[in-house]
Parts: sequence; C-alpha cells; structure tokens
Amino acid sequence: NKSWLGSLISTIIGNLKLSISNIHIRYEDVESNPGHPFAAGVTLEKLTAVTVDDNGMETFVTGGALDRIQKSVELERLAVYLDSNISPWHLDKPWEELLPSEWVQVFRFGTSSGKPADRLFKKHGYVLQPVTGNAKYVKLRPNEHTKKDQPMQKAAVNLDDVTLCISKDGYRDVLKLADNFAAFNQRLKYAHYRPQVSVKSSPRTWWKYAYLAISDQIEKGSGRLSWEQVLRYARLRKRYIYLYASLLKSDLSRAIVDDNEEIEELDRELDIELIIQWRMLAHKFVERSESALYLRKQKEKQSWWSFGWNRQSYKDESEPLHFTEEDWEQLNKIIGYKEADDEQSIISTDKPDALNTYLEVNMKHNASKLVDEAQDIAALSCENLGCSIKLYLEAKVIDVRLGSYQLSSPSGLLAKSATASDSLVALFCYKPFDANVDWSMVAKASPCYMMYLKDSVDQIIDFFESNAGVSQMIALETAATVQMTIDEVKRSAQQQVNRALKDQSRFLLDFDIAAPKITIPTDFCPDNDHPTKLLLDLGNLLIRTQDDDDGDVDEESTAERNMYLQFNLVLSDVSAFLVDGDYSWSQNPLNGSFGVRTLLPVIDRCGVSLHLHQIRLENPSYPSTRLAVRLPSLGFHFSPARYHRLMQIMKMFQKEDAETLDSNQPWSQADLEGWSSILVWKGREAVWQRTYLCLVGSFLYILESPDSRSYKQYIRLT
Repeated sequence: NKSWLGSLISTIIGNLKLSISNIHIRYEDVESNPGHPFAAGVTLEKLTAVTVDDNGMETFVTGGALDRIQKSVELERLAVYLDSNISPWHLDKPWEELLPSEWVQVFRFGTSSGKPADRLFKKHGYVLQPVTGNAKYVKLRPNEHTKKDQPMQKAAVNLDDVTLCISKDGYRDVLKLADNFAAFNQRLKYAHYRPQVSVKSSPRTWWKYAYLAISDQIEKGSGRLSWEQVLRYARLRKRYIYLYASLLKSDLSRAIVDDNEEIEELDRELDIELIIQWRMLAHKFVERSESALYLRKQKEKQSWWSFGWNRQSYKDESEPLHFTEEDWEQLNKIIGYKEADDEQSIISTDKPDALNTYLEVNMKHNASKLVDEAQDIAALSCENLGCSIKLYLEAKVIDVRLGSYQLSSPSGLLAKSATASDSLVALFCYKPFDANVDWSMVAKASPCYMMYLKDSVDQIIDFFESNAGVSQMIALETAATVQMTIDEVKRSAQQQVNRALKDQSRFLLDFDIAAPKITIPTDFCPDNDHPTKLLLDLGNLLIRTQDDDDGDVDEESTAERNMYLQFNLVLSDVSAFLVDGDYSWSQNPLNGSFGVRTLLPVIDRCGVSLHLHQIRLENPSYPSTRLAVRLPSLGFHFSPARYHRLMQIMKMFQKEDAETLDSNQPWSQADLEGWSSILVWKGREAVWQRTYLCLVGSFLYILESPDSRSYKQYIRLT
C-alpha cells in the first residue's frame, strides 16, 4: 500500500542493485570411482539486476517516479559441468597462501605441476552448457493501468540456448557417486558398532559388528524395547544432553563438539538418529539459557526511582534522534509518500478481470543430448518454447507453446514434428471468465513423424544398460523411490478426484492430440531393389468432457446424469500398411499417385469411441463407473506377401540370448570375489561344492566359475 512504511520499502526495492560475477564452485571425487577421478562444478560469469529508465539506462528513482519501476536483469554464462577421468588439482603451497590472482588463475585454467596453469588443457564436459539471457520487470503507475489486458506488473525472461548433456563416462560417475553415498548411508546407521581395526587384524570383532548390526535391525523392525533398555536410554539421554550443552556453553563460537572423548564414547553406543536428535535438544537448551541470561542482564541495567524507570546508559545512546519538519518533508519526497494516500492500495483489485501480473518465459532453443566420445548418440532439440502466466484477482491462466521439435541420431532422424510452429499448445485456466467451470484444460498437438532405426535405439539402450552392473543397491533404492513416488501421486490424484467429486466441482477438458505416425524400415527387398517398410498411423485422439445441459431429456434423466462426470474419448483414423520403396507421410496412400512399387494395406482406417461416466458421490442404487465402447468396423488384410514381410519386421525386435546375458552381468564389477565351498544336498547326502562368489553391494552372486555368463543363485544380504 501507499503508507509511509510501504513507500519506504518501495524506495528500497525500487533502487535495489544486484551484481554477482566470477563464481566457480568445484567438487572433486577420487574415491567413488577408483582409477577414474571426476569433478563437478557450477560456473557463473555474471549476473546483474539494476533499475533502468525508459531508454534502458541505469538510474535512481525517487518520489513520484517510484510509481513506475523498471528492472533489467542480465545473465551471462551460467553452466554446470561434469569432467570424467581428470587429474585432481594439486598445488605445492597451501590454498590459504594463494594470492587473489592465483585463485582466479587456478579456477579458470586448473593446475599444472603443482602451480596455477596458464592455459586450459581440457575443455569442460558440460551438463548444462553456458546459458545467457536477460529479463525485464515493469511496474506501471495506477493511472496507466486502464486497459483490460494491460498488466499492472509484467516480467519477461528470455533465454537464448538451454542445452543439457550427459556423457557415458559422466553417467557412470554419477552412478558411482550415488552408490558411494548409498553405501555410506547404509554404514552410517551402524557406525557406532563399526570396529576401529581392519578385517584381517581382528575378524572376530568384525563378525561381532555384523551380529550387532543385524540384531539392531531386527530389534528396530519389531518396534519393542525392554524396560531395561528404556531406563538405559533415559540415563544416556540425560547425561548426553547435559554434557553436550555444557561443552557448547564453554565455547559459544563453535557449532559442534568434536574433540571430547566422553562424547565420542557415548556416540559409539548410539544411533545416528538419536545423536542428531539429542544434539539438537542441547543446542535448543543453550539458546534458551543464553536468551534468559541476556534478559536478566538488561533488567540489571535498569533502576527504579520515584519518577519511573531509568536506563543506566550513555547519554548519546539514550537520547533519540529528532527530525525537523523540513527533514521529514525531504524524506517523504524522496520515498514518494503523501499523507492523503495513506493506506491506499497500489494494485487495484476492484475488477475481477483486471490483469495484475503477467510473466513470460521464452527459450529460442533448448536441447537434451546423450554423448559418447564426443559424438551425440541422441539429441532432442526444441525451438521457440514459451510459457506465459496471467494472474487476475481470482483467475489464473497458464499458456505453454512449443514451436517445433526433433529427435536425431547419427543414423538419422528418429522423430520430427510435422509443423514448424505450434506443434504443442496447452492452456490451463483457473476460474475462467468465458466458461461456468472451476477450471479448464485445453491442449492440442500436431502430428509427429517417427522413424524406428534399430542401430540408434540399441545405442540409446546400451548407453544406460552398460552401467547396469554398477550397484544393485542403487537399482533397488531407485525402484523403491520411483514406486513410492508413483504411489504418492496415485494417492494424491485419488484424493483430488474424490474431493472434486464430493465438492461437485466443474471442469472442462478438451484434448486434441494427433498421435505419432511411425515408419519401421527394413533391409528386406522382395525385388532386390526396394526395401520394405511398415507404416503405422496411430490416428487422432480426442478427450473431452461432456456438457450436462441437454434440453431434450426429462428432469429425472437430467438428475441422474448430473450424478456423473462424463467423458468422451474418440480415437480415429488408425491404420497400418506395408510399402516397398520410398514413402512420405505427406502423400495420400489411397490415391496411388506416389512412386512406390507395392502398397499392401494391413489395417483399414478405423476408430473407436468410448463414453465414460464416473459417479460423483457413491450411491448404492447406481454403478460407480459406466463405460460404453463403440467400434464401428475393423478390417484386417492378410496374405502370403504380407505375412512374409511382417515376419522380416518381427526379426528386427528379436534379441539373441547371448546378447541379453552379456548386457546384464552385475557381478562383473564385484566389490569382493573369490573361490569358496558351499554345503549342498545331493539326494540324502550333504557335500561341499566348490563355487565362485561375487559380492556386489548387498548382493552375493554364486557362480560356477569366474567366466560364467549367468549365476546359479543370488542372496540379498540385509
């Protein structure tokens, strides 16, 4: 508002200037992937935010000019890198003895022979390639905010190029780092049991450690504690918090206590969760005691006499500063405050259709790439991606548009949008003005031409499967996290749907999605000249909510229909055919005017429509879900020529067993491995069988020999 405090805050914010430059944060890791050290870092060349005038020049605004504020933001070369197989930085002298110029030189070029390098020997492997962009913010005067579509506040963000890359070595390093953290977190739970000696020097101690860890895990799983354990933990808690708080009070400058033998001895008996919890309680106790001590000292500085309280302090601290009327007028003029405008709102919210805030984000080009040895295995690039957000008094409008996109590989294009503009358009409205609904969602997608290139698809699959043996623990944790996320999304979505059904909220869905048109080429040439292709047109998908208003039905039918949410799903123009020779989707396969030698329809153009009704509130007299499916016609064509060609296409998707086995051998990178003997049953007799054991994370694989391509059995050690 336009109060005195509001005017002061507006003056400060209106002239706030931000300038950040030459930022480089680096992390080096030589332990996660032995023999392959890597480094990750974030770099920023420059980030500035200043107040500008109408000509874009930096300025200082005061008084009435504060009613209209313009901000300009410049971003230069924000990047994230991940370098594999590096030589860690090494300096002959300590870091704290480096000169500022040497710091700049090291973080710009690295090190060489224990000294700052004078040139860059190896370029960074960027995960986020350097991003440059700008942003502008404008706040209009209240009298300028007259047009319906003119926002009171407007912000526009423009980014030139946003490209994400991940290399094969970088992907391996990330998995190794995640594996290292997972193993560390696993060991951290039982760190208080972990021996301080090596396994070879005291195997018995390590067996005891394993027994205690498993016993502790079983005990926690049962959720029960004996009365003796409760008393023991109560005594430990009292002793630990008192001792830790006393040590903190003795030296308030330190945040943690890490040099006390008694604390270390207690830590060995406690779980990490209890240690963190009790230390937090000790910190809270110290904070409260220090606060109470400060209040007592403040009271001691005061004395009582017959005329009231008097602070025993210096005169210059007790006497307040006094502004003259001229000083107040000058200050009010600078911050643009007028007493007549006190408590008046700056942003007018009288009209519900008045646009208050408008945010626009545009990216000219953005891409995501998989890289192996300086070659792009796959690159998804998008042009002219934009998003805009409009905020009204209650209504909110989010608009997303994508110009064009394509997925490329060394062998050729894998996918490409059919149009160069508006290949994807989505509009979400909350409390829309033109419809009597709570929210609406409209989306439209243009056709996409896809080409199945087996070599490129195999390279993409191999990119991720080549590191499948890094850690089964990571795979399990990732799968568990994904499953928990999916379950949480399902639960949240179900709750939202149930709430919407109970509240009988009205919404509008209108999806018009042109499904992909897929081409599957082969090397098979029936006439030794023209290769066969299978073309799949997945048609067009429409998803729309059905309006409840229908004047042709009676009142009873209308009441019944209002009990349900109604959806119409229509999939149309689905077809499949075989061609020998070149073919373009822009041609019409029905007119026969294009230059292909043979065209063999497999599935005639067809479609299916579904009517789905979902009840709003459960009623025993009515079903919760009603579904009507209509399939007008479905025509298949079959002949020896078609069968022969389809079999050749099916062979492309078949994998040899050996290839499948070679691609998934997690024991190939075992943590520990060696020969051992296992007691097995042969009939009624127990015999020792010589086997080869591989320990990978928490999994023990049992093989016949080190060269085995499959395991006989695996055991999860948990």
